[in-house]
Amino acid sequence: MPESIPSETPKGAVFLSYASQDSEAAKRICEALRAAGVEVWFDQSELRGGDAWDQSIRKQIKECALFVPIISANTQARAEGYFRLEWRLADQRTHLMGRAKAFLLPVCVDGTRDADADIPDSFAAVQWTRLPGGEAPAAFTERVKKLLRGERTEESKDPHEKQFTAATAAKKLTPIWVAPLIIGVIAFLAWENWPWRKNEKRLATVPAAASVPEARQLVAKAWEQMSKTGFGPEELEFAEGYCKRAVELDPTDADAWAAWSQVNTWYVFYGFDDTPARHEAARSDAARALKLAPDSYEARLAQACYFVFCLTGGSGIDQASPFAPEADRLLRRLRQEEPNEPRALEAFGILQRNLRNFKEARDAFNRLAQNPKYAAEGWLDLADTEGAAGSVWAVGEPLKRSIAAQPFWGNLVLKVGLDYAWYGDLDDAKATLEQIPASVQADYGLGTACLTYYFRREPDKILKLLRGVPRDWLHSPGFDGPTAFWIAEAEKQAGRNDAARIEWESALALVEHRLTDQPASADLLHWKAKILRSLGKYDEAEKGFRQAAELTGERPDLLILKIDEGQMDAAMDILEHETNAWVNAAVLRLDPYLDPLRDNPRFKALLARSEADPERSPNAPKAPASNPAPTAKQN
Repeated sequence: MPESIPSETPKGAVFLSYASQDSEAAKRICEALRAAGVEVWFDQSELRGGDAWDQSIRKQIKECALFVPIISANTQARAEGYFRLEWRLADQRTHLMGRAKAFLLPVCVDGTRDADADIPDSFAAVQWTRLPGGEAPAAFTERVKKLLRGERTEESKDPHEKQFTAATAAKKLTPIWVAPLIIGVIAFLAWENWPWRKNEKRLATVPAAASVPEARQLVAKAWEQMSKTGFGPEELEFAEGYCKRAVELDPTDADAWAAWSQVNTWYVFYGFDDTPARHEAARSDAARALKLAPDSYEARLAQACYFVFCLTGGSGIDQASPFAPEADRLLRRLRQEEPNEPRALEAFGILQRNLRNFKEARDAFNRLAQNPKYAAEGWLDLADTEGAAGSVWAVGEPLKRSIAAQPFWGNLVLKVGLDYAWYGDLDDAKATLEQIPASVQADYGLGTACLTYYFRREPDKILKLLRGVPRDWLHSPGFDGPTAFWIAEAEKQAGRNDAARIEWESALALVEHRLTDQPASADLLHWKAKILRSLGKYDEAEKGFRQAAELTGERPDLLILKIDEGQMDAAMDILEHETNAWVNAAVLRLDPYLDPLRDNPRFKALLARSEADPERSPNAPKAPASNPAPTAKQN
C-alpha cells in the first residue's frame, strides 16, 4: 500500500471511506471483496493530507464505480475528519446522476441507528447494509458484484442488512407525500434566492414548485457553487457538471447555457483554465443563450461577463478593447433593470475600474459591500480599486473589512501583496501565503506567491511551486506572462545562469509565437523586450520597450534595463521621477532588482524621502490631508 500518496483507482473499483478508528472493520470488508474478485481502493496510511494526497483522493472519488462509506459510532463521534470530505465529494457527485444509478452503498459496522446518523442526505436515501465488525457474508460481496455489472438488486434478506424503506425515510425526514413538494419548493426558492439573483423583482411571482423543471434545478445548483465566497476549481467543476446535465435535459434552456458560459468565464479569469477551448466555450455558450432568448437577463449578463472577464484573460477588459463600449452598454442596461443584482454590480464595477472610472467603480462596490452575503467580495473589490487608482495607503481599510467579513483566498492573496509591497513584512507575507489552499496558490495566487519568495530570496521555493504547473502561460494578480520567465528569474537568483538562459529563450520563443497572431499587442511586445533585456540584448530590448510604449501612450519601462546595462545615473533619473505609488519605501528596501543601487547615495536619499512620505510608507509621520489615513497593519 502507498505510504503517503494513494495509488490510482482502477475504473470500476469500489472506494472504501472510513474513519481511522474503523480501519480493522474496513480491512475485513476489503479482504472479502478482493477475495470475490472485486477491485477495491483501500488506504491504510495514517499520513493523510497534503495537496498531492488531496488531488488524488478527489480524482479517485470522481472515477470510482461504487462508493462505500463505513458508518459507526466512531464516525458519529467525529464532527471533523478527512472521511467527511470524502463523503461530501461523493454526495456532490450523486447530484449529477439519475436516480437509477447505483453509486452509494452505505455500510454500518455497529449498532448506530440510521435515524440518528450524521451523514449526507443522499446516504440516507439508499439502502444500508449492516456488517457488524466488518464481517462481510457472501451475499454482500455478490450484491456488490451485481451493482458493478449494472444489474438491479433486490433488497437483501440477509438478517445483518438493514432495509432503508419509505417508512424509515418518513421517520428520518418528513411524510413521504410531503417530501417531493418540499424539495420542489426548496429548489425553486433556492433558484430565485441564490445570492447572485436576490432582488425584489425576481421574488415578486413564485410559480408552483411542480413547475420547476429538473434542468432549471440543476442550473440553481450550478449557481449555488458559483455563489460561494471564494469559489475555486472544485466548485467550478461541480457547477460545470450541473450545467452540462441541464443542457442535456433541455438544450433550449437559455439560462442553462448562460450559466455554463459564466463557468467558463470564471475558469479563464481566475487562471484556473486559460486554454483556447475554454475561451471559445465561454463565447459560444453566451452566444447560444442570446440566440435562444435575446431578452433574457441571464443571457445578456453572460455576454457582458464574457466581454469583461474573459477576452483578455486574468487582466480583464481595458480601455483599448473594442468590446468595452458594448460591455458598458449591456451592464448599464442590466443595472437599470435590477440595480442591486450582485453579479451585475461586480462586473460593472470591475469594468469601470479597468476603464479608470474609479468613482463609478467605488460606488458599485460600496453598494455590493452593503449586501451581507457579498460583503467580503465588495470590500475586496474596493481594496483592489484603491490599488489600481494608486492610493496604496487606502487599500488596508477595505481589505481589513473584507477579511473580517470572511477570509478567503481572494482577500488573502491581496493581503500577501500588501504585506511585502507596502508594509515590507516578508514574514507576515509568507505566513498569510501559507493560509491559501495550495490548489489556488498554484493558480490565482501564483504571481503573488512567486513575488513573495523572490522578495524573500528563496528561489528554490519558486521552482518547487512552478514544477506542479502544467501551463506555459500564467494569468494571476501580479503576473500575467510566460511561466518560463519566472523559472528563469528563480534560476538566476539561485546563481544558475546557464539554466536561467535556457528558460528565457524558451519564454522568448513562446512570446514570439503569440506575436505572429497578435503583432500589435503591447503586452506581448513588452514581454519580448523584458526577455531580450534578461538575455543581455539591450539595444533590441530598448527598441521593444519604446514600441510597446507608443501603443499604450505610457513611458517606456527602462529602469531595470538601465540597471542591467550598468547605467546607474540613468536608472536613478528614472526612479526619482517614478510616480507609481507601488514603487514605495517597502519596494525600494526589498526588491532584489534594485540591489545594484543600494550603495548609491542618490538611492539612499530617495529611500529616506520615501520612508517619510505617507503616500510611500505606512510608517510616515502623518497621512496626506486629501486621502484616508494609513490603516493599521493586518494581522
